[in-house]
Amino acid sequence: MQKLIHRLLQANFFFKGAAFYATLIVILLSLKPNSPDLEPWTLMFIRGDLVQHFICYFGMTVVYLFAFYTKQNALRKSVICSLILGYTLELFQVIPIFQRDFDFTDLIANSSGVLGAWLILRGFFNYSVQE
Repeated sequence: MQKLIHRLLQANFFFKGAAFYATLIVILLSLKPNSPDLEPWTLMFIRGDLVQHFICYFGMTVVYLFAFYTKQNALRKSVICSLILGYTLELFQVIPIFQRDFDFTDLIANSSGVLGAWLILRGFFNYSVQE
């Protein structure tokens, strides 16, 4: 099964386009002003937005790995790109024009999502992510 997935991932043009559009969507959602009537929610005592950050950056790391799959050190590049994206967008939220607030716990959730994806991808694609 892993060999079949490996062959499918060789079509990197599709995945590079998916990574580009996913990055644009994350930028848009991260920098748009919050809705004032949005009600906060929790998942087992964890703020819902932290769950969303975790899932988002987990997914971004996976998408970036697929985009960089045919390159050397693809997993390392995908982790670095995801971390840079997450930290940069969180720092942009300090700028008043975006009407957002910087939150250190968001950075931790972003990093946790990237770390979780790294651990899973490192195990699943062990034969192809030798760095």
